[in-house]
Amino acid sequence: MILMNFNSQAMASASRRSFLFVWGLAIVSFPMIWGLYGNVVRAEECSCPFCSAASQTLRQESLSMDAVAIATLVTDGRIDIDGNATFLVERVLRGESLLEKGQKVEANYFGPGKTEKKFLLLGVDPRNLVWSSPLPLSADAEKYIEALQKLPEDPVARLEFFQKHFEHPDSLLARDSYDEFALAPYEDVKKLKSKMDHDQLMEWIRDPAISPDRKRLYYTMLGICGTKADAVEFESMIRSSDPDKRAGLDALIASYLMLQGPEGLELINQQFLANRKATYPDVYASVMALRFHGTEADAIPKESILVSMRHLLSAPDLADLVIPDLARWGDWSQIDRLCELFKTANDDNSWVRVPVVNYLRACPLPEAKERLVELEKIDPKAVKRAATFFPIPTPGGPKKESEKDPNPAAKPGQPVPQPASSSSSSWTPRKKLPGGLVAWRSQAGLTLSDGQLQTVGISEIRGAQDLSDGQRVPEAVFLLNSRIVFSVLACSVGACGLALWMISTGTDSIG
Repeated sequence: MILMNFNSQAMASASRRSFLFVWGLAIVSFPMIWGLYGNVVRAEECSCPFCSAASQTLRQESLSMDAVAIATLVTDGRIDIDGNATFLVERVLRGESLLEKGQKVEANYFGPGKTEKKFLLLGVDPRNLVWSSPLPLSADAEKYIEALQKLPEDPVARLEFFQKHFEHPDSLLARDSYDEFALAPYEDVKKLKSKMDHDQLMEWIRDPAISPDRKRLYYTMLGICGTKADAVEFESMIRSSDPDKRAGLDALIASYLMLQGPEGLELINQQFLANRKATYPDVYASVMALRFHGTEADAIPKESILVSMRHLLSAPDLADLVIPDLARWGDWSQIDRLCELFKTANDDNSWVRVPVVNYLRACPLPEAKERLVELEKIDPKAVKRAATFFPIPTPGGPKKESEKDPNPAAKPGQPVPQPASSSSSSWTPRKKLPGGLVAWRSQAGLTLSDGQLQTVGISEIRGAQDLSDGQRVPEAVFLLNSRIVFSVLACSVGACGLALWMISTGTDSIG
């Protein structure tokens, strides 16, 4: 009996230690993972605004390896190889101290047993090099890989090299050169202006065979090196009903506005933002273009952008697209209008309530706090959701001298004259998704280290999750937090396994 009590006390003590260890690990891991996630978000924000890299570039991969080599396959009589194969090193591009020409190495290979092609080998672990699956290279790709190792540190000079390989017949080179631009800061792309091939870029955007993601990059570049004559052609594309001509619409609109300036907003308002018959993808593309001009470009005054964005406040089911931007840029003239949106929201557009609450939470005016109390009485659960799933939004930093008050005549908290709306009365309804889910959108404000309210890509989505009160909370909120939550959960599960082992070990030693 004494032994059993001793064992029970020992197990309880070990359990307490394990419990503290688990929670300690989770608490320590959380800020580290959050910081890592924040760095990823900020890194993405710095890249080309309308491009999306598919993966690491060949240059990035090479720099992260201990050894890089070009090799040929050593034939061993097999017709097809499905597993280990021997390769003869022809040239060492990186890691000369670990590898030499003529050396044979082993790597997993799946392909014909006899080929004249050469392969790119990437190796890690200097003590015992482990090789990636060999990448077959064309003659042009072989030269490209070799040139990568000699590129200068100057990012603009590197971009000049990569732009020569746009739409290369070898898809490896075409994709890699695109990815380099997709990851490059917009400021670096702008510095390439004098080296851009304007006529070639125009030829590519007219080609219906070019994919929309590539056209987005070419439109972005034409927004830098284009002319007023190009803006005329872009206008015809924007007005066109041909989907091929409007591929990459967000970048097309942004480029058009770069060349046309504030006068171009009239077309965008007419075609999309004030047009109640415009489809959601077109409206969303317009918002993304305006957001780019409000954050990264200076071709259009901020006040003009805000006036255009306020058109969407007349559409309750789309207002959430721009409310975070109004808060980010400190436009507090819309308090009355947003509170009215909150009060009149129904089951079809109730998601607009959370962005309205966050706008009021960010607003420094005393009136905003009073309105927040008023709205909480109408829908306390919406206010609670905003406080639960979103940090307190922080408006943007001090305005530049060139950024005038968008409504100098309006008093704080007072409504401003509303933009004229189209005579049509309804927006294109959202589509039902499989499983009875309803398409929805939401945007989240995150307070980053620079103190600015950032809109993180939670627009446009894929589903909704019912709560007990019948309202819907954006799935994207959970997608945003899942990277952190699941990482911490994984750490905790591992710690739990260690805890069980400690308990078992402690019990056995006592017994």
